[in-house]
Amino acid sequence: MTKKLGVVLGSGAARGWAHVGVLRALEDIGIKPDVVAGCSVGALVGGAWLIGALDDFEAWARELKPLSYLKRFDLKIARGGFVDAEPAFEAFREFDKNIEDLPVRFAAAATDLGTGEEVWITEGSVLDAARTSSAVPVVFHAVRHQDRWLVDGALANPAPVALARHLGADVVISVDLNAVPRVLDRFNPQPPGLPVTQPSTTLPAAPGLSGAVTKLIDDTRRKINQQVGFARARINASPQLFETAYAAADIFQMHLARANAKICPPDLLLRPDMRDAFPTAFDRADEFIEEGRRALLAERATIEALLSD
Repeated sequence: MTKKLGVVLGSGAARGWAHVGVLRALEDIGIKPDVVAGCSVGALVGGAWLIGALDDFEAWARELKPLSYLKRFDLKIARGGFVDAEPAFEAFREFDKNIEDLPVRFAAAATDLGTGEEVWITEGSVLDAARTSSAVPVVFHAVRHQDRWLVDGALANPAPVALARHLGADVVISVDLNAVPRVLDRFNPQPPGLPVTQPSTTLPAAPGLSGAVTKLIDDTRRKINQQVGFARARINASPQLFETAYAAADIFQMHLARANAKICPPDLLLRPDMRDAFPTAFDRADEFIEEGRRALLAERATIEALLSD
């Protein structure tokens, strides 16, 4: 019996461009998933791929400039948020299909505001499912779905492996964009042995020393002084508002994804290194797509072995 491959595309806002690279890399090596389970931006990218809109979606992503993505949205305080994402999705409505009509099993994970439970959207419009799954609380409007108010699936399960299993996947590859989080590493304790006092910058006269040796000593002392300066800046620094918010969201999703993975582990976890990626960096599609491609291709042998066992 041929094993069914499931791909889980996790949450991550602008980091989700990495999912484009993952899907492109799968195409490059001739592997087509039988199941796609998406959460938040993962549902958006996975859905775009399945309805044939990924080329247009990728072209749009690569042309974005800082904050230009806001032109796609309407600012309107309603339904628990201040941004209406509907206009952005309407731009791709001509591609839309019903989930039931797709050649690949697909579902999107969302969160029920009324119960806090994870909700799996397995039927209806692909675009509507993606919009619901990516409705970031407070930012985007909540979506009414079958008498429930739903928001971003990342609140319950950033990388829904269980959903892929439910859809029939025998082998599951999970792409977790928060596995390498954007922590504030500048607040880590300084490494042991780093000088804590400022060394003298005056080089005493030393008869017989050549100019090359003197320069070497000066350069070494300069580097030590620089390290001490960085250490002092780190000690005296304090967290800023937005970087703390970004880090907190990353840390929360990292631990939530880890907890869910212990309950229902994937066969392969892809961990693109997105720690340098702000969730709003939608204009960095080129590098994020390439990171996703790299992460998938680095595990090509493992994937082929999993499917052939």
